[in-house]
Amino acid sequence: MPLKLISLLLIAIGIAGFCWLWRQAQLANAAQDWPIAAGAVERSKVEWRQRRGGDHSDQREYRADIVYRYQVNGQTYRAGNIRIPDAGFGGSQTLAQDAAGRYPVGAAVQVRYNPAKPQQACLEAGAHWSVRAGQLLTLLFAAAGAVLLLRG
Repeated sequence: MPLKLISLLLIAIGIAGFCWLWRQAQLANAAQDWPIAAGAVERSKVEWRQRRGGDHSDQREYRADIVYRYQVNGQTYRAGNIRIPDAGFGGSQTLAQDAAGRYPVGAAVQVRYNPAKPQQACLEAGAHWSVRAGQLLTLLFAAAGAVLLLRG
């Protein structure tokens, strides 16, 4: 694959990823001003999956699997995001257990929902640190592509 194509691909991936993460951060921060509905936690557990590393090592990844119910204008919704975007699986079982522990089954919760799309909701507003880390990583992809393009 020619160096110029690789450079352009890195730049495109970097810019696209940064834009998507920027939008997710904006949405997460906007959630601070969304209306709040009373909700109840229906499911709260820690899920894990096996991740096979490139060196054939097996590692477990964990996430808090939270589902809550809430009503907006008489319509019942179910959602599972603690934050927007959902952090997904990670390497820390403790963090997943802490999150599940904050939202036990049957607990009353305050659900922030998007008034334009009530099915879009979260329990905690504001961008997670991983969004900022992802933005930095995507900028590094774009910068690496630019450096390769200029040197090529």
